Amino acid sequence: MILIPIKDFLETKSRIKAAIPVEYSPFIDRLVELTFFRTIETVKSFSYLFGVVSPSISIIEKSERLGASFTYRDSGRDLNVALSEAVQELPLDQTILIILPDLPFISQVFFQQLIAEANKYDMLIVPSISSDKSLGTAALYLKKRNLVSFQFGRNSCERYQVEARKRGLKFRLLTFDPFARDLDTLNDVRYLKRHLKSIVKPEPFKKVLEQLDLIAL
Repeated sequence: MILIPIKDFLETKSRIKAAIPVEYSPFIDRLVELTFFRTIETVKSFSYLFGVVSPSISIIEKSERLGASFTYRDSGRDLNVALSEAVQELPLDQTILIILPDLPFISQVFFQQLIAEANKYDMLIVPSISSDKSLGTAALYLKKRNLVSFQFGRNSCERYQVEARKRGLKFRLLTFDPFARDLDTLNDVRYLKRHLKSIVKPEPFKKVLEQLDLIAL
């Protein structure tokens, strides 16, 4: 199962919003919304089962209408707590692929390449690519849902590798550029604006970014 966690759109991307005038925050919310639903659209194109973890009732309900086979409403306090709680509702031997919701370059090619490697390993770690160099994790594949504790956030890529070695897991680090490029900083938004041609169906993103041009991206 592919599992996508997402906050309420109004609660996302505080670092980006802190760097721009408050009146432009809705455009950042819209970018995240577009990216999240584009991820669902891409997953559905493969007919994969997918689930959504979110504190937002409206996001949960829309995800169910779009075909989510699993949803979990969390408290919105912490991503890792939310994922830990959610996977307890799944079978112990459930294979999961967690995809973070802020990857605008994600495409079918990403899933094809990642799934091709999945059967060979207990765990796959995809580092996020961002201008802040924090080496977070954009995607995490687990052969069983309880193989490691969830540690998404800054430097999580290294923490996952350390835990995998301690537990004797067979794992691989996979770097996917541009698919694993996220939207953590204003520079990430600038990169997106410069590389729109690399996105599948870029028009909705282009319209939002044209509004953000007003603040000289």
